[in-house]
Amino acid sequence: MAILSNLLAVTEPTGFWESIIGAFTGVTGNYVLAIIFLTVVIRVIWATIDTYSKYNQQKMNAIQSSMQPELDKIRAKYEKTPQVMNQKQNEVYRKYMNKSYYMGCLATFLVMALNMLIFFTLLSGLNSMASYNTFLSYNNLKDNYANTLNVVQEYLDTHSNNVEIFEDYENIGIVINEDENTISLVQYEMENGEKVVASVLQESQFKTDFGYIDTNIENIEGNIVTSTTAVTTNDYIMTLANNFDGIVVIENYQPVLDENGEPVLDEEQNQTYDSLYLSTAVQYVAMQHVANVYDIDKDSFLWIENFWLADSPTVQSIMSYDTLASQIGGFEAREQEVYNLFMNDLNEMRGRVNGYYILPILCVLVSALSVFLNNLHTKRRNKKLGKENVKATGVMKWMPILIPVLLGLFALFYSSVFAIYMFTGQVVSTILLPLQLFIVDKIMNKKKEKENTKNTLDYSRKF
Repeated sequence: MAILSNLLAVTEPTGFWESIIGAFTGVTGNYVLAIIFLTVVIRVIWATIDTYSKYNQQKMNAIQSSMQPELDKIRAKYEKTPQVMNQKQNEVYRKYMNKSYYMGCLATFLVMALNMLIFFTLLSGLNSMASYNTFLSYNNLKDNYANTLNVVQEYLDTHSNNVEIFEDYENIGIVINEDENTISLVQYEMENGEKVVASVLQESQFKTDFGYIDTNIENIEGNIVTSTTAVTTNDYIMTLANNFDGIVVIENYQPVLDENGEPVLDEEQNQTYDSLYLSTAVQYVAMQHVANVYDIDKDSFLWIENFWLADSPTVQSIMSYDTLASQIGGFEAREQEVYNLFMNDLNEMRGRVNGYYILPILCVLVSALSVFLNNLHTKRRNKKLGKENVKATGVMKWMPILIPVLLGLFALFYSSVFAIYMFTGQVVSTILLPLQLFIVDKIMNKKKEKENTKNTLDYSRKF
């Protein structure tokens, strides 16, 4: 009965990163913890590759620092003869930029490309997981709402449409039984200041698909014609909701008040009253249950109400229909009508801003700190060696600003769980940075000592 599915098919992501994150989640029991632990593992492994990249970068910086004084002298000497200046500069480039230099550039480029590959494939994987988990969350809320309406309808069918029980609708509730296969409509009573189940009014099977085939048999001009119509879950839910409309539980239930809280009078100056309708009572019962399900199953983390959405005060924790449809990828017919039945009320009950830009700001600050420490170390090393610091030009000049800003923008416009990955990665990288730079310095110093020893030996042989 795939044609009766209440939502378009949304399959569980099974890509490379999705499978790894799923394995980590199975161990930690939490998506955010899984991402944090996965990020730590990735960054610790990546530190080996990154150390090699930093070594290449230091080696290229050393070469550039060595040739910079010669380039400055050439510019000063041949400023008025550009052709000669270019020729002399090319001679310096050929002198210093040997095969080793270009191999170092290639290695740095490959490491950067691999880093970008991990970054964007993981982003794609988390986006797929966000869509899938949003689908599960919405579908779970929808199933619980639909089953509430269904168990109420079964109660009314069994008890000859006896609606008097809903006069005390605030003490009517929904209980999902331990086997999770049945749902009960119950009546509460107060005991020691707490609500306890006084009686079970109706028990029903908990369904995830209310679709069915409706068969219609007609006699048309003496011929028996059988036709079938697929009734989807959405059609069934809308039918249930409409069944409760217009039925009055209590007439003159509460006085009508104007915007100032004053009683509204009729033409004869008598107090006017609103009636309590069955649809209002059933909606109250249903939404209390839906809100409880939302509180239990929501994907929240610290101040973030929904970590599949961005940490931003401009993003609502309860998605609008358009955002939800865009995230999941489309809905069947009448889905917006069903959404409006319960999600708008849920938004009024539980909706709030999803964040406060905390993760984007943290990503920018930690990334900027990492870039600053790396540049500071390079400057101190060059000063210790008596070499000039080479000033970056072109795009490279703006990289210390551009990289933190780009990370902040990714954290701002993508899911909070991805921002947590970026922030955790930057923190781990910053912690490991001193060790990496220490190792690079050791390698560079050892290489320098080896070259000095070789030069000394070569010099002694001349005598």
